[in-house]
Amino acid sequence: MDNKRVLIYCPVFLPETTGYTHAFEQLITNLLQGGFIVDVLTPQILGVGEAEPFVAKKLNVFRYKPTLKVWGLGLFYEFYKQAQFINKLNQQHTYQLVFIETGDVPLLPFFLSEFILKKTVVRFHSTSDTEYLLFGNHKKYKLRRWFWCLLSGNKIKHVCATNQYHLDYALNNVLHQPKLKSKYIVTNTIEVNVNDITKKVARLTFVMLGRMDDEGYKQKGFDVLLKALPLIKDDMVAAHAEIVIIGEGSKYSNFKLLIEQYGFVTLKPNLPHQQLLALLQQSHVVLLPSLYEGVSMFALEALANANAVIFSKTGGLIEMVNDNGLLVEPGNAVHLADAIRKLIQHSNLVMLQKKSQLIAQSCYSKEIQLKQFEQLMREVEL
Repeated sequence: MDNKRVLIYCPVFLPETTGYTHAFEQLITNLLQGGFIVDVLTPQILGVGEAEPFVAKKLNVFRYKPTLKVWGLGLFYEFYKQAQFINKLNQQHTYQLVFIETGDVPLLPFFLSEFILKKTVVRFHSTSDTEYLLFGNHKKYKLRRWFWCLLSGNKIKHVCATNQYHLDYALNNVLHQPKLKSKYIVTNTIEVNVNDITKKVARLTFVMLGRMDDEGYKQKGFDVLLKALPLIKDDMVAAHAEIVIIGEGSKYSNFKLLIEQYGFVTLKPNLPHQQLLALLQQSHVVLLPSLYEGVSMFALEALANANAVIFSKTGGLIEMVNDNGLLVEPGNAVHLADAIRKLIQHSNLVMLQKKSQLIAQSCYSKEIQLKQFEQLMREVEL
């Protein structure tokens, strides 16, 4: 696959730092190391005088966000112009593959030419381009679903997702069984250094992370955790255990007030990525009681840094739990409390932590992602 050239459309990109941008960066890095030439198109515009944050050999980043300040037409104009820009780039470089890194932009494939669509893959990640289209209250989700149903669903030829759950979800609930030439999995990836596990913090530490805006608060299960806290209070105190919660958003201040009565809970604002990794290297268990979740980069980092896990039985989280922790029913505070209690009392937590690292290494390595991407490319080229 040496010297294959691909174009990747990233709806958000560095210097913004989110789970999505981290996932996109990992994929691009893996492709570059695999011998690909990678062009990135993103509407994420840099500030005046701001240097390009991601520079590498065989990588070209194009930042382009056309705007039309006419209500109702600006969205169509933006994606029409971006589609034209993709056509122009393809004329210059003849891409083997165009990879749209989200299902959040149904108008983009709608405006692509049939020639480009034949080699275009849309990758669905999770939540905002799947469950939120059915259950989200914001009008943007209703519009996206409408665009997929009536405009773009039958135009696309190739679809992939980060996990089987969301591939099936996109096909059945968003695209409504489109006539596809290929459907495939290209998962997210994490680098793992399997070493002896030496958790230096003596106190048993649980970690939870998530957005605390209106949407994220419910999706990440903070409301469920609040209901579970009084059920585990005595167990946490007796075990000298703690829960460290990391997040930011409009619900942060109120959440802080609600947990003040629990001395074993610490709430912190978002941490720089390296500080978060340092915390995961010393923590013991990661909680993700999410209502919806894909192949979360935070979940992958939990595995890679040898944490036992308590994850909701939903989306991409299901595939991450296999003798390294417990799955709980989404939205069920009693199940969550029981799971926390079981891991507090577990006789061999190190065994679960080692298994987490093995899962990360065997299922989410860069070699596996590269193999998946190359297989997808071969199917598209047929």
